[in-house]
Order: sequence, then structure tokens, then C-alpha cells
Amino acid sequence: MTKSIGGYFELECGNASPYHDNAVALNSARNALRYVIRAYNIREIYAPIYTCPVVWDAILAENCKIIPYDIDNSFMPIGDIPSDAFVLYNNYFGICGTNVMKMAKKYKNLILDNAQAFYAPNCAMASIYSPRKFFGLPDGGLVLCDRRLELDFETSVSYDLCSHLLKRIDIGANGGYSDFQNNDEALIGRPIQKMSGLTHALMGNIDYEFSRRRRQENFMTLHNSLGNDNQIKINLSSDDVPMVYPYRTSDNTLRNRLIENKIFVARYWPPRGDGCMQSDAAQSMANTIIPLPIDHRYDENDMTRILSVIFGGANV
Repeated sequence: MTKSIGGYFELECGNASPYHDNAVALNSARNALRYVIRAYNIREIYAPIYTCPVVWDAILAENCKIIPYDIDNSFMPIGDIPSDAFVLYNNYFGICGTNVMKMAKKYKNLILDNAQAFYAPNCAMASIYSPRKFFGLPDGGLVLCDRRLELDFETSVSYDLCSHLLKRIDIGANGGYSDFQNNDEALIGRPIQKMSGLTHALMGNIDYEFSRRRRQENFMTLHNSLGNDNQIKINLSSDDVPMVYPYRTSDNTLRNRLIENKIFVARYWPPRGDGCMQSDAAQSMANTIIPLPIDHRYDENDMTRILSVIFGGANV
């Protein structure tokens, strides 16, 4: 497309270098997984039961057989997996760097789902990333692997997926939530495409090192207060930059108390009823792990507010 000169201005974007500058840039992380399956001609893969259902959708879309495995309380696989098998492993909540190193030593065909671990290095056969889980982006997925598909994918268009990003700035999180849901659903079923020009441009605005530092600081602020009560025993590696603080608790009123106080927490991942999330362990994790926000938008005062709701229980 010939570059236009003059006329009205576009959205102002920066020139930050890509964090994973040698990655294949696609339109979503689920399609990044499909790319890996095609590139390595994978026909059978071990995949965790406790994962986002779209991961299973992506595998099945490539006519690849899923062999499900469960995980223990430290997020490590349960059961025997052949050392030469293709194995998909989630870097859960971005806190599993130590587990990843153990898995990489054991499985030569390891594929890392780093959707929740944007900053994690690739130490396996392949890694996939979802930058929109860490930053305000409409879409996008990244692949780090040695193989490249000799296919000319179309470039995606994502301007129509930005309404929730814009509304949150002008009218708040509640005002844009239905748009967020609609735009998230709009990604379902999209073919593998190159990352949109808009997402590329918006990523040029990101201060990656500030985000890394703030996430780690906020994580430790929460962990210093919650670590002894957390049913997840967390041991971060030096490379871990968490997506959230996963607080596993038997307090079944906490999620609603947080939301009532405008502290919005997701649920990873609710059961879908078609084969995903059917183990007792996965169900328990979905119900008892509360992912507390720690991202770069927030500081120590915000973490103190979260803690006051957890310990106080009343509206603040």
C-alpha cells in the first residue's frame, strides 16, 4: 500500500522496539499455537486440562489429537508423559519459571504457553505469547520458534476491536465492559493472520522495562502480606514477571467483595461443559484462585487498597 502524505493525523504511537524482536507476529495467541502445530506437523499433543478452552479449540482446529493431563498444586504435570512427546505447558500466571526449566530439561518437544508470561524467555522448542493480556491492545499473538511457514498470511485489521480500550479511558471500566466481552468474542474463529498494523503501532508506545519493574514490585507487596496465607506456595525465578498475583483461598466471599469495591478479578478458567475443565483439580483451581491485579497501571497505594478489602472485608 502506497504511503499517504498529508491530510488528517492518525493515532499517535511511539517507536519502542519489540520486546520479542525475532518473533512471528500474528493476530492472536490461539493462532500462534495453530502456527506451531502446522510448522512442526504435530498430530498429537499432550495438553493441560487446566487451561483456557480456546487452547483446546486451536489444537482441534488443526486436526491434532489432544492427550489431556492434570497438574498438581505446584502446577506440575501429573502422570507419565513420554520424553519425546509434543507437550504443551502453561506458564501459569507468569510464576512458573522454575517449573519451565524442569520441563525443558525433560521434554525436547516442549511448547510453552506463555500467554500469561509475556516477559518469559523461550527455553523450549517453541513459545507463544499474548501481549494483550499484559497491555492495552486490541489483538495480537507472538511465536518464538526455529521453523517458519512459507505461507503468505493476510494482515489482520483490528480498529474495530478497540472500543473497550477507548471507553475505559473516557467512561470507566464498567462503561466499556460489554464492549470488552464483544470484542473478545469477535476473535473466535478468526483465521491465522499477520498482526494488524494498529497493534504493531500501539506496541510502539509500551515502556516494557517500567511495566516489568512495576509488576514485580506490586507482586511482592501483595506476597509479603498474603504469602503465608496463600494456598499456592510461590517461588519466583529470576525471569518471572507475573501477570497477576494468584491468591488461592478458601474464603468464598472474597471475589464478590473485591468486585463490589471495584477491584475486578477474572476467573481462570470457568468450565465450559464439553470436555475442557472436567477434572476435580482444574475445577478447584478455577473456583479458589483469585487473580489479583498487579499490572503497571497500579502502585503501592493500590496494592494497599486491595489488601484492606481482603483483610477488612468491608467497603473502603
